[in-house]
Amino acid sequence: MVEASELRQSPFLADIPDADVQRLAEVAVLVHFSESEVIFQAGTPAKNLYLLKSGSVLLSFPNGRALVIRQPGQALGWSSLVSPFHHTATAVCLTDSVLYQFSNAELFSLFRMDAGLATRITAKIESVIQERKPYRMPRTAHGEGESRS
Repeated sequence: MVEASELRQSPFLADIPDADVQRLAEVAVLVHFSESEVIFQAGTPAKNLYLLKSGSVLLSFPNGRALVIRQPGQALGWSSLVSPFHHTATAVCLTDSVLYQFSNAELFSLFRMDAGLATRITAKIESVIQERKPYRMPRTAHGEGESRS
């Protein structure tokens, strides 16, 4: 368990009610990873959602694209809450990093008890999915799909 006041600092949880943040804090675990340590690999079962507390993590996608997560509060491992529950990227620590870890089993248990919390977190995950969609999509040749005049 972590302190709700710590989680409250996360932009991912900025507009989540205090009571929900408290419930999330009760199931959160603070985890430490060393530089170059792999947090998860693309294609493997996703069992945890993470929020970055400190450090930086490289998300490397199978299509060769990559994204650096360095802002505290950014989410990783959203695939743990979305079918088919397999990671879409590999996460490798670029520096020693500290993350809040949420087991998907614990989160789903909370969601079963509180549909409002489920809706709010699902909306947050959807936002992350849309934000990262360009990184997950296959590369196309320059100009492919563009109309020409």
